Amino acid sequence: MPTEIPTLTPRQVKSALGAGVLLIDLRPHKEFASRHIPGSINVVFSRKSLPERVATAIPLGPSIVLLSDEEGVAEAAADALQRVEQNPLQGIVTGGTEAWDHAGLPLARLSQVPVADLWQRLNAPNDELMLIDVREPFEWELGYIKGSLLISLAEIWQQAYRLDQRRHIVLICEEGVRSSTAASILLHHGFPRAGNVPGGIGHWLTANYPTIRLPKPPKS
Repeated sequence: MPTEIPTLTPRQVKSALGAGVLLIDLRPHKEFASRHIPGSINVVFSRKSLPERVATAIPLGPSIVLLSDEEGVAEAAADALQRVEQNPLQGIVTGGTEAWDHAGLPLARLSQVPVADLWQRLNAPNDELMLIDVREPFEWELGYIKGSLLISLAEIWQQAYRLDQRRHIVLICEEGVRSSTAASILLHHGFPRAGNVPGGIGHWLTANYPTIRLPKPPKS
């Protein structure tokens, strides 16, 4: 029988975060971008793949707390994650971001970089934007943006220390979901200028901006 998961007040969550607990924000990436609890990790809820998404995003070990503004989502996520022993589940947040705001606690935003702005900045002579593609290598080979760096989502947490916190680092994936997770990880690690490309490579291709495709190896 599943263990009952406690509901936590915003002040309790704030104390838990200070002790090293990770807050998993289950909301859609657009909602996360508009306002979120500082330091939280955006892992969009999915009934089928949530355990895999969480395991990909964060390292083994730290306890987690779950947040959603939609009734029943955090509870459903808790039920899915109780069967996974990777990260102990400490509780769910009552009232979502509204309760956090009403408690007088600060909220943050995630910078959004539409593909038109990304195209302009990549072609500006002195722009120091760094574009990181967080897709898998097989996706990258099908077409990537010139000048981008491939670091898959599963590697972002471990590779963050190699990146320059002073740079404006923009993350991109296929649709903007995984890159929102990656951007939230960088924010968590102290990268204040991290940003996300909403719509991802899909919007880039729809706008007819160019990509590079790796040549297929010759047939033996």
